Amino acid sequence: MSIPPPPGPPPGPPSGPLGPPTVALSPRRPWWRRSGVVAGAVVVVAVAAVAALVLARRGGGNTPSAGTPAQARDITRRVTLTPADWGPDAVRNDPYENDDKVVLVADDGCKVVRQPGVNMLGYLDRNVRKKDLTEYVTSTVMVYRDAGLAQADAARFRADAQRCGKESDTGSKARWEDIHEVDISTLKGFDDVVTAEEGRLTVDTAGRKADWYYTTVTGRTGQFLLQVTVLRDASPGQNREEAQNALTVMRGRL
Repeated sequence: MSIPPPPGPPPGPPSGPLGPPTVALSPRRPWWRRSGVVAGAVVVVAVAAVAALVLARRGGGNTPSAGTPAQARDITRRVTLTPADWGPDAVRNDPYENDDKVVLVADDGCKVVRQPGVNMLGYLDRNVRKKDLTEYVTSTVMVYRDAGLAQADAARFRADAQRCGKESDTGSKARWEDIHEVDISTLKGFDDVVTAEEGRLTVDTAGRKADWYYTTVTGRTGQFLLQVTVLRDASPGQNREEAQNALTVMRGRL
């Protein structure tokens, strides 16, 4: 399961069918998304040829371990990305941070349901958007009690993307289509093969027709799951590139 929470209502006048959304979007079933929670932000690539991402790798070297909620909290706050990481055209979305340990999974009918993350020591997502409302990104760090628990949840999320080509949200009217897994096994530095899920939001949380593309990239390192979701109304290929670059930066901060 992977996708950010829907972005909240952007400022400005009401939009037409092709304008920026005036109600919450739902890129798709974010593990952490609650009904009405917002999504993320602009992701700018970490390579010079694309928009200037001002991310700086912090830390590096050996992966840390967390045995207490306090240790997990320190790690999530260090690793999860902020608007300053994305450059001058990125701002906080509202709400900006969420530390509720809630995961979303698809039931047997491919409906998104919410479950408590009982095996987590820590959780944090940060939601950012582009000033012109054309792109949203959520970065997330989940800290599990051990590596086996993190691996089990990663496998469950991946299985949902493989079996559900369409999904609907039990907490809103949102619907997603064209859900599929993407091979990004060339992305290195993780214990498990990094997985990517892509799809399209076709109905927003208020029941209006929509056409937004999302890409979610997830990687596991030990007891940590790192995730980035990029949502925009065009260029699904660019979503994938940006999400991978951002995830690599987060891995460098562990």
